[in-house]
Amino acid sequence: MPGIVKTMNGTSKMSIHILLPEVIDRRFERWAKKMPGASWPAWGGHITLVPSFVPVCPQAEVQERVARAVSAFAPFRVSLSEPEAVQDWTRPQYKAVMLKVDDLDSEDHQELVRLQAAIAQALAPVRTQVRPELADQPFVPHLTLALGLSENEAAKLVNAIRADPVEAEFVVDGVWLVVMTPSDGSEPKVRRIPIQLGKAPLPVGMLSD
Repeated sequence: MPGIVKTMNGTSKMSIHILLPEVIDRRFERWAKKMPGASWPAWGGHITLVPSFVPVCPQAEVQERVARAVSAFAPFRVSLSEPEAVQDWTRPQYKAVMLKVDDLDSEDHQELVRLQAAIAQALAPVRTQVRPELADQPFVPHLTLALGLSENEAAKLVNAIRADPVEAEFVVDGVWLVVMTPSDGSEPKVRRIPIQLGKAPLPVGMLSD
């Protein structure tokens, strides 16, 4: 397919996320290590705005489309503190545990929904979804706290969180283009590229894990 970003080892996949501020990310990482059943992504906690896709255009165009989509948005606050066990889309016979937005009627939540819709619309013509079955799922902003749990394990984790709450509250002032490139190792190379809200995108700064 013309325009797809490729490397010697295969095709790069992209996704769009809100990454947690470093101090909050580290706090959740420490929490996950101590909490039975919990897990935390090695490249950082995040709210997924556009799930993994293969671009059919150069990476620069993907960045430009996202930058234009977010240019009309001012920074806003996100608060997540509501745990819930849901079906694990990676393994349907198991459960996942999410930390969701605590006030669905808040203006900040509505702004987050609008931001996600604007980015998804901007990228629709230039992306091929890696998992098309997710396309029809409504956008539910969340942090994933666990994957691959039995129903009983998931219920125990949710109850533990309700008994000793965890929350993430922070200001969203940008989104991140995450590029995963196949490598010779078992894990892909991850690059995280920041794109600020309400202004021109930051210079391409890439953080590798």
